[in-house]
Amino acid sequence: MEMSATSEKRKLALILPAHNEEVVIGATIRSALAAGMDKSDIFVVSDGSVERTLMIALNYLPWYNTFAQAQGGKAMAIFNGIKHFGIPERYVWVHIADADGIFSPSYFDELKARLSTEYVAATGHVQSLKGGWISQYRTYEYTVGLEVMRRIQAKLGTIPVIPGATCVFRTDIIDKLDFSQHSLTEDMDLTLQIHRKKLGKIAYIPQAKAFTQDPKDFGDYFKQVMRWYRGAWQIMTRHRVGRRLQKIDGYMGYMIAEEVVLLLELTILPVVAWWTGNYNFLALMFLNDMVIFFALTLWSAKLNHRSDMLGAFPLFYILRFVNMFAFFKAWYEIVVQHKFRSDSPGWSTAGRRYRIMTEAVGIN
Repeated sequence: MEMSATSEKRKLALILPAHNEEVVIGATIRSALAAGMDKSDIFVVSDGSVERTLMIALNYLPWYNTFAQAQGGKAMAIFNGIKHFGIPERYVWVHIADADGIFSPSYFDELKARLSTEYVAATGHVQSLKGGWISQYRTYEYTVGLEVMRRIQAKLGTIPVIPGATCVFRTDIIDKLDFSQHSLTEDMDLTLQIHRKKLGKIAYIPQAKAFTQDPKDFGDYFKQVMRWYRGAWQIMTRHRVGRRLQKIDGYMGYMIAEEVVLLLELTILPVVAWWTGNYNFLALMFLNDMVIFFALTLWSAKLNHRSDMLGAFPLFYILRFVNMFAFFKAWYEIVVQHKFRSDSPGWSTAGRRYRIMTEAVGIN
């Protein structure tokens, strides 16, 4: 039934697009219920799943809140689910979340209290579930990236990506977004569309904390960051980032410049030091970097009550180098070799899902 007035609509719907998520979907739904969502407002879209994803979802949700489609990719699962369930006619906001996410107990209360129609989209605070050294490094990355950089991005109006773990749209802009463009990072594509089409402002709500699952081992980590960076260059090429006079172009140019400077520091300066035989400046630069890096790690560990991060600190340098390598490898593949310019429907979750320990964030 169509509702014409915004006041007659419910505040927020939650959609979980899923592809073969039987290991994690139950924990995600339980955490959403524990975090303040009513089961009538939670919807699951199965995109070509060949196992028990929907059967498990039906343990918690009514059958009419689930929907199955032939595999068409995550973006189309989101779009088709929104249309199938009539979300724009029934809700003011729609929250899209990964099927391996966990919400803090106050997540939806915090979110609903701060969602304002002066914004067209919003994102909360993402943090890693507890795990090994990769999770420890990701905790560092998320803390610095969100506690510092995301606040600056929100102030400047230059949030470059609304992450899949906590992605909220005002429903009246859904028909203005193109979900048919297959990409490796659909969340970044939709965010860039908001900027390019000048649809409105994106809010950052740090009080709403969501937890996400990280890769279990180095191999999966490398595959994930390669997908992210390939997707980033794919989207920047598609949206012609750097060729428009928008704030988002300037900010993303700054982000690219940071990686270029790091590359020069790790390649040109060692060569110069070797050529001149003067290693003092190189040693001083590395010492300065290590002090700042460790101070930020210490701050992140204290903020997240994760002292285990400090023991893994030396390994963080490996992942920093891997990230830089993946960034420029992806640039070469996308921009120079013209690979991955389009992506067929698919998911990148195979082999990366493992059972979520919800007790880590106070959910039973």
